[in-house]
Amino acid sequence: MTKTNVYVKPIVKEKWHGLHKVGRAKFQDTQDTIQVLFDSQEGGLATGLTGEDELRLGTALGVDLSNKMNNEYWQDFNIKLKDQTMVFDLSNPMHELQLKVLQASKFVANSQRELDNGKFPFAKYVIFDEQQELEKEATEVAHKAKAIDIFNKLSPEKKLDVLKVYGKALQNSSQDFVYTKLFEIVEDDPTGFTRTASMPIEEIKTRALIFDLERKGIFRKKGTAYLYNDQQVGFDYQDTVQYLLNPKNQELLVKLTTDLEIRSPGISNYGNKKTSEKKIVKKVKKVASKKTTSKKSTK
Repeated sequence: MTKTNVYVKPIVKEKWHGLHKVGRAKFQDTQDTIQVLFDSQEGGLATGLTGEDELRLGTALGVDLSNKMNNEYWQDFNIKLKDQTMVFDLSNPMHELQLKVLQASKFVANSQRELDNGKFPFAKYVIFDEQQELEKEATEVAHKAKAIDIFNKLSPEKKLDVLKVYGKALQNSSQDFVYTKLFEIVEDDPTGFTRTASMPIEEIKTRALIFDLERKGIFRKKGTAYLYNDQQVGFDYQDTVQYLLNPKNQELLVKLTTDLEIRSPGISNYGNKKTSEKKIVKKVKKVASKKTTSKKSTK
């Protein structure tokens, strides 16, 4: 079996004694004792073992690992954790057993990610799996590389639109400003950026349009609702996006685009007024044509 080391580290938190300032979680020569306790949700002992684990590890160690309240082995079993990193070698059956028990304890977070996500509010220690951490790091690098690749392929116009979707564009934003601010988003949240930048172009344009309409005062918000000439377009942002994407509402989209271009002459995102109207009307006719063809084919 390939040797794989798993590390259990104390969680250093800010406390009254100030030991966190020197990277320690507790006083010297003190320790925590982890025991196998009854778990009401599981309806048995929190051993972390499956039936197969009980048989395999029990045979290797020569002990009875059955999940029974009267099992004397579990009554005497405990793991002492000190204020230092402890190493568990998974090729060692006892180390594997101890790690299984630690994974089942509410005082030990199963990973740094789960700890960061608040899944172990009572944790005093965290399990650091070398292989898992490497896989996690590789995944994060891959996500970032993908996001950067998408970023580099975006045209300046689409970069601006995506920045508007994030609500971070300024009036008359320069290309350098857009490039810098959008790349900061790539750095901070590559997965989220990839998801946003990969939306259908119509959706990105619509979301960017909503940003401009609100900034120019054409759209007004009342609570979460978006209003146009005091008429509700959507009860919240997502509903407004979906309403404007609906082919049935393309005439309103044309009117909104026209109003925006009147208030923002020369606005680059939507080009020439007549050109924009022609494109949108052409799209409406195309959608209508598809629906008519579909109805005829079903007759």
